[in-house]
Amino acid sequence: MKILAQIIFVLWVFCGSVTAQPLFQGSGEREDWMGTYFQGKKLGFTRVQTRWSLQGIEVDSTVFFQIRSKSIDQSTTINQKTRLGPDFKLRSFSLLQEITGHRQQVEGRVEGNRLIYRIKSRGFDKEKSIEFPPGTLPSSTFLLNLLADGLKVGQKGTLSLFLEPFQMLVDLEYEVLRKDNLEYEGKSVETFAIKQKFSGIETTLWIAGDGSVIKETTNQGFESFKESAEVAQKLDEPLTVSSIITMSLVKPDQPINRSERVREIIFHLQPLRSPDLIPEDQRQKILKTEQLPNGFYRATLQVKTELEQSFSSGLGKPDSKYLEDSAQVQSRHPMIRALARDLTGDKRNVWQVAKDINRWVHQNLAKELVDTVTALDALHERRGECQSHTYLFTALARAVGIPTRIVNGLVYSQEYSGFLYHAWPEVYVGEWRALDPTFGQDVVDATHIKLTEGTQDGPFRLMEFVGKLKISIH
Repeated sequence: MKILAQIIFVLWVFCGSVTAQPLFQGSGEREDWMGTYFQGKKLGFTRVQTRWSLQGIEVDSTVFFQIRSKSIDQSTTINQKTRLGPDFKLRSFSLLQEITGHRQQVEGRVEGNRLIYRIKSRGFDKEKSIEFPPGTLPSSTFLLNLLADGLKVGQKGTLSLFLEPFQMLVDLEYEVLRKDNLEYEGKSVETFAIKQKFSGIETTLWIAGDGSVIKETTNQGFESFKESAEVAQKLDEPLTVSSIITMSLVKPDQPINRSERVREIIFHLQPLRSPDLIPEDQRQKILKTEQLPNGFYRATLQVKTELEQSFSSGLGKPDSKYLEDSAQVQSRHPMIRALARDLTGDKRNVWQVAKDINRWVHQNLAKELVDTVTALDALHERRGECQSHTYLFTALARAVGIPTRIVNGLVYSQEYSGFLYHAWPEVYVGEWRALDPTFGQDVVDATHIKLTEGTQDGPFRLMEFVGKLKISIH
């Protein structure tokens, strides 16, 4: 019931590139540090070491975030090595994320117009590939390309970026707004202020003449500042997961009593960047969309629960991707498959099997605000938050042939008197049906608002809404 992983990845994307040298001649090396803050509280730091020669450029970055959940250290470290040719084009990269003892690694290399990458996590090791069009830049080093030809006020354009943590392509729009003088270590530094945006995420960064980033801010409340190595590594008390939950809470205009029993409700959601941002499905329907004076949109959304009934007519043929295993959902791992068979037995009714899996996950995973990166991690540790419950349910359901998709959105919390970012699964049993293993609901209540779908890019797409969305009840 939290967005820790998403916040960390977004921070990585925007704080992982803290240095850019406009002109590389001969060979050399430099090291840059930045401190990262969330709403004024220091969250972590970034270190980037850049080495260049006539053969190409090597960038090694380390991003560290200090976070705790009660007595559990959930600090996260992300290390990446990126290798570019002398033409600034990507040759290869290696990304390693570590959190509370869990590891996930992505290694990639460019071959022609394709990117071949390998993902490794607990019980999962697979190579994949995607098209990598000419001109595509890695998100970790795109500033090098942007500054290679120099900057000027008024300059604007669009860059095609590859987001290494999500293995996805996005378009980034940028504009050089103006020149600003910022203070660094008691001296005035002339900088270019550059605005960047994609998928509803906006940042502004200030770049000095030597290519180093002096300051960066995001519209989610994060800030980074260039600091000495000693200052950057000097951290405050760890940020707690509960404080992140509170900061990301969406308070409606009125409370919802006994939300778990709500079967139908109408919401107004705003501001939305586009009129088709909120998905429609078997549970939720857009009744009206209207444009606001500021150019954003307001959607009137009706959400209903599904009727409880049995399904025995077969599974139909949804997209095969809903049966795939992945680095997060290891549905083909022997431990997952063995447990799934035990829970299924000789049952033929797939809806009943889905409910049995839902009940088992709810009863056998402790409800703790602890990130477990994959379904297998959740099964080993028997604890976790909503994402852990959802990953494990999805792996077990797919292991017995039930198409399952992961939903990311909001759910109302009586404890916090507001909406929290949340994840839950949907299964295809002749039609799509939503369950919630975190709450133990076979029929989810109507305060579950779907915003995105997907294991890999779904959590990233949530950042379209975090810190901006407002909800009122009709």
